[in-house]
Amino acid sequence: MSVQDYDYYEARAKDVILEDITSSQQNADILERLRNGDPDMKYFSIAETAEDFSNFVVRDGDHLGWLGYFVGRSEQLKGLYIEDYNFPDNLNMDAFFDGLGHNHSIQNLGISTEIGEDFKSLGPFLRNNNSLRDLTFTCFNIGLQCARNIASLLGQQSSLKCLCFEDTDLYDDGLMEVAVALRKQPQIEELSLLGNQNIGRNGCVALGNALGFMRNPNLAIVHLEYNDIDDEGLHALVAGLINCHNLTSLCLSGNELVTAAGLRSLSTLFQSDHCRLERLDLDGFNIDDDGSAVLSAGLGSLPRLKSLYLANNSIGDQGLQSLVGGMVNCNLEQLILSTNLCSLSGHRSLGTLVQRATSLKSLNLCGNAIDDEGLQGLVEGMANCCSLQTLYLSDNHLITAVGLRSIAPFFQSNNCCLKVLWLFGINFGDDGAAALANGLIGNESLINLRFDLSGITARGWATFSRLLCDTSSVNNTYLSNHTLVEIGRFGNAGNPSAIVEYLTLNKLQNCDAAICKILKNHPDIDIEPLFQWNLKCLPLVVIWLESARSYMGNVNESTEVFHCRKLSALYKFVRGMPQLAVDGCRGKKMKDIQSKSKSKSKKRKLDQSL
Repeated sequence: MSVQDYDYYEARAKDVILEDITSSQQNADILERLRNGDPDMKYFSIAETAEDFSNFVVRDGDHLGWLGYFVGRSEQLKGLYIEDYNFPDNLNMDAFFDGLGHNHSIQNLGISTEIGEDFKSLGPFLRNNNSLRDLTFTCFNIGLQCARNIASLLGQQSSLKCLCFEDTDLYDDGLMEVAVALRKQPQIEELSLLGNQNIGRNGCVALGNALGFMRNPNLAIVHLEYNDIDDEGLHALVAGLINCHNLTSLCLSGNELVTAAGLRSLSTLFQSDHCRLERLDLDGFNIDDDGSAVLSAGLGSLPRLKSLYLANNSIGDQGLQSLVGGMVNCNLEQLILSTNLCSLSGHRSLGTLVQRATSLKSLNLCGNAIDDEGLQGLVEGMANCCSLQTLYLSDNHLITAVGLRSIAPFFQSNNCCLKVLWLFGINFGDDGAAALANGLIGNESLINLRFDLSGITARGWATFSRLLCDTSSVNNTYLSNHTLVEIGRFGNAGNPSAIVEYLTLNKLQNCDAAICKILKNHPDIDIEPLFQWNLKCLPLVVIWLESARSYMGNVNESTEVFHCRKLSALYKFVRGMPQLAVDGCRGKKMKDIQSKSKSKSKKRKLDQSL
């Protein structure tokens, strides 16, 4: 199919019948929205299936020149994603790219399929579009020639902020091509090379040289997860990263070839004068106690560090003690230490850190073989922590009800602001449920308590029911827990219906939940405890009942039943204190008579004076 020039489409755009140039109604609808400048048409995909209404599926009958034209003239379109390129041979993609070259609004371009030599056809789009911010290649084998084409294209772009390669098998040779082009892209703020890129030493040398060559690079975020980086590669990479004075996030997870020697190079970056790291991700980095000691020396130079990921390593007690010594100088808000090899002394060291870390909000210790004694050592430090909001302890199978009982002082501390606690993979049974429920009495911060339901019977659920709504008296119901909204699995799945009902009520405001629970469980409110204040509380009871009227729908109570409740309360006052009621009524009448008498006397005096 021949390629028409832009003027051809411009002259016919208003009158063209879209159904005649598309293979489906969905494709026609997409062109209609593009033609009309639909403000909600922010993105669309060239995809293999029509499962999403924004997917344009190319088949026989689709005129790609018209698609390119409408994309090119769109001022609303922000994202274009090419997910499928297996088109019929008679369709000409050059026509599409020719139209795309006129677009100035697209900010995100994602390509997740091999488009071969047609990469070169993107040149006009990249040259003319100064709005492009994000260029992503994902889930296909780029190959060396494709990498060269991409590198050539990068030389024609100056507005790009984010360049991402994910699961594309870029390899060292491909990265070496791209790295040369990056030298002229100092405006890039995020570079992602993650997920099976097979980048090793030579790629790191090329990237390090490119970063070192840049003048005043804006690079702030670097992702190099799950590659083949070794000590020498990391050393070369660090040499370039030291030149990136705006770097705030460095993610190197899953590079298991790095040893203590590589970590020593990384510490050099941390100790550089312009290092501003706020996030460091070293999950699955094969860090042992020796590596921890080396890393600790560098961490002490990162006062801005907020998030540290050290999961799936081999950090033992000695290593954790070393890390704690370095981390006390950081301003950590999030610490991930799941799946390591710590025991009692390590957890006590961590408790010391938690006590000193005044900004720590999230702590992940899943899968660390923590037992009851280890949990007790950790809690000793947590008791005075006034910032921790999220605590993950899942898959620490050795924790029993004894350990859970030790958390009670932290729950009941005035400093406690914990909102989320995960205990999945811990079969603590009814005794553990009782330990948690009893420990949470008086706690007003915890919102989500997650755990597996296996091993918990009606006896265990009864303790949670009493925590959420103690029905022994109105006052105890009022003092029950009105903060928790989820217990057990996500969405309270599998919980007893009564527990689910109380948790649903807790989604209301604190006082609102208390009112609903009182209305639900105390149909005949006991007034006798109020008699000690004589009739002074009667107006307050009436006011409370009036305010509670708006919550009848939450407890499925009819207006008639509510009126009966109100009359019952008034009757109990009169029956409990009949003389006071009579005296009160008689006293009111006497006051009315005296008031009228004084009013008449004043009027007579006024008449006489006149």
